[in-house]
Amino acid sequence: MASELTAKQRAAMDALQAARAAGLGLSAYAKVHGLNARQLHDSIVTLRRRGVLPPTDRPRRRKGAFVAVRVVKAPSSTATMPSRPRAGMVCRLIHPSGVVIECGEWPPAAWLLSLSA
Repeated sequence: MASELTAKQRAAMDALQAARAAGLGLSAYAKVHGLNARQLHDSIVTLRRRGVLPPTDRPRRRKGAFVAVRVVKAPSSTATMPSRPRAGMVCRLIHPSGVVIECGEWPPAAWLLSLSA
């Protein structure tokens, strides 16, 4: 079956084996060795679909449940708050008392519900 592979697919298989041996992910290996990570990943996906390589052993991450958010106008006491969100921040909660909570990832729905209680 190896003779049926294109040069890019053979190079991708070699890179995958070398990355595993080095204990690196394919993207990190590609970056270190100046390879095109997108081409490597595309070739690996094609090989998995054809059955040349086994399916990935990592389970896919499931997205979390949707969290409803209501956007309201901030209280007038926002003069001391930063006007622009910080880098990496995905959620900012502003309590009417002026308390500001900034989150780097979406907080769990149960926690948000407990805040409103």
